[in-house]
Formats: sequence, structure tokens, C-alpha cells
Amino acid sequence: MNINNEVKNTTSMDIEYKIEKLIYEGKWVKNDIGMGRIQCVKLVKDSKELLVIIVSNTLNTPVSCRVEKIIIVNGEIIVFYDGEYMQRVEKEEKDIYKGILNEREWNIIFKDDPVKKLYENNMISNEKGFYIEMHETLEKYMENGYDTEASKFICKKYNI
Repeated sequence: MNINNEVKNTTSMDIEYKIEKLIYEGKWVKNDIGMGRIQCVKLVKDSKELLVIIVSNTLNTPVSCRVEKIIIVNGEIIVFYDGEYMQRVEKEEKDIYKGILNEREWNIIFKDDPVKKLYENNMISNEKGFYIEMHETLEKYMENGYDTEASKFICKKYNI
């Protein structure tokens, strides 16, 4: 099932702009994932793919995951990451992430309650309509309908 493009009032270019803006500004996005669990995610581009860096009030360490798919539902961006192959981000790996995370972020993500610290340091984006999910939940979204044209455009743009 496709969502009618006239109803959602966004274009593929609008979606691309939102994604690029999040990457360029380097802000984190806060997601309430239910049952008192909150995560902050930073969408980043390395030389060959899109990644998400995730911190949470329930994770012991930050993690990095490859983006598997992006779909557009009612003009909102849902980024699906590979939850099976998460990589722990270790303090000793600072050089690996120096082009992705600045010094201030690096120090914050290894503190107790990094979500709260990112918020206190005004590092959370005000952008609405951007969500992160594990790829295991993708089927649920696809069954309920999404904008296939915009989703294909965005996935092709980012080689996913």
C-alpha cells in the first residue's frame, strides 16, 4: 500500500534535505523507545555508508550501527539500523571516530547518563519526524503502508 503523495505534502527532496541537515548540523536526535528507555542517535556519513551512533539510558556503552533502510511514512523519516551487528564504541577508539564525533561529544557519550548530558549541553536536535528503529521492526511499517517512491529515492541516494 502506498501513501498518497498529495496527502503527505513532502517531496523526496524535502526528505533528503532533512537528512542532510541532520548530518551537517551534527545534532543528536532523542527517541523515547518506551518503558522508560530513551536513546539519542547521531546520523553520520562515513566515506561509504550511513551509520548511527547510539547512546541510551540503558546501554553501558555507545554503539555504532550501519543503516539498513530508510522509509518515509506520512512525511516522517524512519531509519532502520542493523541491531544484530552493533559495534561497541570504545574509549580507546577515539581516532576512528574523530571525523564523526567532536571532543565534547566524545567526553559526554562515555559519562553516566549521556542522554541527559547531551540535552543539558544543547546537543539535541529540535527536528521532528525523525525516528530510529532496529531493522527487525521494518516489516511492521511496510505492512501498514509507506511512501515507496520517496523511500526508494532516499535509499538509492545513500546506497542502501
